[in-house]
Amino acid sequence: MPSTPVMALKFVVTRRRVALLAILAVAAVVGTWAAAPLFIETRAEQPTPTGFTLSVKQGTWRGVDSFHFAEGTATILRNEMGELLLRLENFHVRNGPDIRFFLSGDATVGPGDIDLGTVPATMGSYNVPIPASVDINSVNFALVHCVPANFLFASAPLS
Repeated sequence: MPSTPVMALKFVVTRRRVALLAILAVAAVVGTWAAAPLFIETRAEQPTPTGFTLSVKQGTWRGVDSFHFAEGTATILRNEMGELLLRLENFHVRNGPDIRFFLSGDATVGPGDIDLGTVPATMGSYNVPIPASVDINSVNFALVHCVPANFLFASAPLS
């Protein structure tokens, strides 16, 4: 059957529609993946571990804007053996894809900053271990940073 200009036009229009639908489907999946954590809140409640009584540094969480909010206190505690932990009290932060805690000398995440790992809960009071190799004297901020977007959500100036 010979192809006619009308059939060729229908084929082009159909290919464009399929391509557009495929692009929209991928965009919907990616958008859902990126936005879903924003609406999920998790809670953790842990007591302060026995022996962690010396407060080394403390600060109050602040979000970078009204959408990327944060509240509560961040305290670096030490025990008699010199071990350190980041204690979060009444903590609440906006969730996001792969948000992580960092310790930094300034209010930005950069080379040499200490990655404490994934934020285990967006609400509550809990503990985050600090590696023994950390020079706590060079730490002035606790940060919540969204790694995929390279975007700072919140900071707590520590003194």
